Amino acid sequence: MTDPTNHDPMAAGETLPIGEPLRGISTVIVSWHGVLFDRDRREIHAATAGTFARWSVSLDEADLIATRGPAGRSHILRLLAVPRVAESFRARHRRWASEDDIAAMVRDLEPRLLAAAHAAPEPTPEAAGFLRALHSRGIRTASICCLSTGMIQPQVAALRSDPSLLDCIVATDAGCEPAPAPWGIYEVARELGVDRPARIAFIDDSPVGATAARNAGTRGIHLALTSHPGPTDAHFTVRSLDELLRD
Repeated sequence: MTDPTNHDPMAAGETLPIGEPLRGISTVIVSWHGVLFDRDRREIHAATAGTFARWSVSLDEADLIATRGPAGRSHILRLLAVPRVAESFRARHRRWASEDDIAAMVRDLEPRLLAAAHAAPEPTPEAAGFLRALHSRGIRTASICCLSTGMIQPQVAALRSDPSLLDCIVATDAGCEPAPAPWGIYEVARELGVDRPARIAFIDDSPVGATAARNAGTRGIHLALTSHPGPTDAHFTVRSLDELLRD
């Protein structure tokens, strides 16, 4: 049998049975936002839209879905790179967004993100069940967050009350750049002593998460939004975590 840790089935164009994405995997990393907490990023998106509204720029669902990924400053930058959003800012303020504008928007967004963590303080039932099932199969688990632990404190507290879910949490406190940079994945590998990146799977709901997995040499699994799967260079795409547990 082909070693799945060194084989890229998607590149080969093969049709594989459900369950194949996790074969040969010893460690699974899930994205904090959109997978572990706040499925579909409703609270995070509402927080970000609130900040842009403060600058009289209206965001629609398509803008937020198209740019989903690490929250905070990097999301502000991705949105301002959308021509319609950038032009809306310019039309309102008679200038393009400057570094000072971006810094002010980040300051406005931070308390909104903390409020979003309070609004979605518990792991989704699907994610919690999935992580417990992985542990029962001897697979270690971790999560990467693009914010500091202080900004997600209610969610961190929920995980501390249930240590059966995660073996490792990496937030920006560790000095990691957000996806598509691979440093968060590397930090998980360091903390858990994983010496073969190909035995790690990273599950994210954003295209940049899949790119981070590719950059780290790990297996990327895209958890797609039901109505907006979007393009991604992940090795596999699923619509629910339960699909990954079926043989």
